[in-house]
Amino acid sequence: MRLETLREFVVLAKCRNFSAAAQELHLSQPAMSVHISNLEKELGFKLVDRRRGAELTPAGQRFLAGVQSALASYDDAIRDCGELGRSYPPVLIKTTGNIPYLPALLERADGIPFELVEISVDSLPLLFELDKGIVDISECYDFSFSSALSADAERRGIATARVTNDRVRICLQKAHPLASRDELRREDLRGCTVAITSSKWYDFMVAQALHLLGDDLGLTFRMVPVASPLALRYIELGDALALCGINTEALTGRDDVALFDTLDGAPLELAQMVAYRADDPNPNVHALVEAFSSFC
Repeated sequence: MRLETLREFVVLAKCRNFSAAAQELHLSQPAMSVHISNLEKELGFKLVDRRRGAELTPAGQRFLAGVQSALASYDDAIRDCGELGRSYPPVLIKTTGNIPYLPALLERADGIPFELVEISVDSLPLLFELDKGIVDISECYDFSFSSALSADAERRGIATARVTNDRVRICLQKAHPLASRDELRREDLRGCTVAITSSKWYDFMVAQALHLLGDDLGLTFRMVPVASPLALRYIELGDALALCGINTEALTGRDDVALFDTLDGAPLELAQMVAYRADDPNPNVHALVEAFSSFC
């Protein structure tokens, strides 16, 4: 029994006419008729009542339902096996090399091939490496509070998924008037200066500070550039405060710095995200994003 003949029978059942079915299948009408006759002989029962054109017999109607189900299952199996057999390149994951939870996150890859691409925070604009295909997944902070970055991501077709929350600390030099406080209140920060440690990320870091601290405190901002996260060990803030996330470890050993974990008694947190191209054709990218997003 040929698979092609079964498909011909399904088309005949739809058209209910040998000539129309043959035309749709690009066959001659006599060839079509012979194929169906041979199928009936092989089955041992009539499928079509030729006295009534090409009406299905009761047996033909029941056979049609089984054939349609079998062909659908066959086609699904071919498609599924084709997906499994297709070779996709490893997923390229951008990291800055300074993410403490990264090893635990990568354990969720569960056999999906990937490669880490270490890129300096300041080397490329956010989302550029995704847009240009340099990487497939990029770790980043939540940027939903930045209308410019959100609009840029939407324009480029880039989506995000939350991975975890990163604790943010307020860092002050011990000589700062607020450094001796047991805890900080939002109102204590009114009129304070916030240090911005990257010129390339200036607008983003300003938006981030306003998001975390409040946009009604009359905050001002000052550039205090650092060459790398490790340079926070030596940064001089003067009368400015700094917001430090994952890189806080570089500050904890300093005896001239005060760190505050809360504001108004509540922890300061930023969502850590992964960004990816929403229409990425590699299914492993979407599988990894789904695995990573279950980390939180």
